[in-house]
Amino acid sequence: MSKYFFLGSVLPLLKVGNEPGIIFEDLMTLFRDNMNATDLEKVKAILTYIDIKNVQSLLKKEAIDQRGNLNEKELDEAIVNQLGLPEYVFEHMEETESVQEQLRHFSKVLIAYFKEMEKKYRGFLKGYFRFEHEWRVLLAGYRAKKLGLDPGAELQHEDFHDPLVAQVLAQKDAPFFEFPFEYADLGEKLKDAHGKPKMQYEVMANYRFNRVGNEVQDTPFSADYLLGYLVQLMIVEDAYALDEKQGNQMLSEIVKGSI
Repeated sequence: MSKYFFLGSVLPLLKVGNEPGIIFEDLMTLFRDNMNATDLEKVKAILTYIDIKNVQSLLKKEAIDQRGNLNEKELDEAIVNQLGLPEYVFEHMEETESVQEQLRHFSKVLIAYFKEMEKKYRGFLKGYFRFEHEWRVLLAGYRAKKLGLDPGAELQHEDFHDPLVAQVLAQKDAPFFEFPFEYADLGEKLKDAHGKPKMQYEVMANYRFNRVGNEVQDTPFSADYLLGYLVQLMIVEDAYALDEKQGNQMLSEIVKGSI
């Protein structure tokens, strides 16, 4: 396993709510100059999620996130030529010509991405992609309960045999949503932030940041540590950029499982 003593020693500390001491583009330059090809492919896998979300943004006619592997021109070319993105992205877009239908069922693409990554990788990446999928399932269930919606409809593209999904669906007629034991602390923090969308977003940002940090804190010079740092930097950048209006919008997107 590669050791990156230089990178592990020069990267500044990150904290949600503070301005990051390094910008994404500079981190990518450090990675490209110092990481081997195998580990750079893992970086690319993380950023593929941004590419997929950027397809969704294009369908919505919204600005894309510039931190993906592909810029807007490259993304347009990838869609036209059906190259450079996972096959299931193109399959989804070919299923219907209606942009509204493509957007309505876009969670299917995101779920396929998480499942593919979980199967492909081991170690930090496997756990990270599982975690990113799981908290989205839980927030979809939490949102459904708060709004009186059917969790089955919210999670229609999930595997109903998945134990976590089944646990969420089983709460359809429960008086309140109960987070599973391993996520009980998240449930308590969201309860404390009830009715405060920006605070709820900050709770999620801190929770994700700390969860990733706990996974890699014991291996400061490893590729896994650097991958975790990349994820944490994007969380910090997003949180720092928010204002009140954006906070409300971003929370709405989160609980729909779309980011």
